[in-house]
Amino acid sequence: MANPPLCDFDRIRYEIRPCDVVLVEGRSRISEIIRTITQSPWSHSALYIGRIHDIDDAELRDKVLSFYNGDPNEQLIIEAWLGEGTVVNPLSKYRNDSLRVCRPTGLARQDAQHILKFALHHLGFEYDLRQLLDLARFLFPY
Repeated sequence: MANPPLCDFDRIRYEIRPCDVVLVEGRSRISEIIRTITQSPWSHSALYIGRIHDIDDAELRDKVLSFYNGDPNEQLIIEAWLGEGTVVNPLSKYRNDSLRVCRPTGLARQDAQHILKFALHHLGFEYDLRQLLDLARFLFPY
């Protein structure tokens, strides 16, 4: 049996705010490889975008809805996956994983909306495999 997550998911759901970065300690084989290469317990990250109604810009809400057709009250993240690109998923996808939430200090709501706009404009973009290869080359130069 897998170890239980080292976080209180319900508390995270209550405390999290748009533009928080969610770090994930994945349990897959590829997660193990990423943790080994990066020498970090975290294998994945995502940006919390909130619920659909948390997004002020109607055009951006529509864009999110074109990538996500679930419950509009669901708490959502944007993340990039190899083979899928940049996608929207429910935060609950990581209910059984160990998570850490990183929050920028002093971020005004208007600034958060600009960050969300930038991130959401990248929905549908392919995963940046080149960046992953550059990281591997940097860590293993021989």
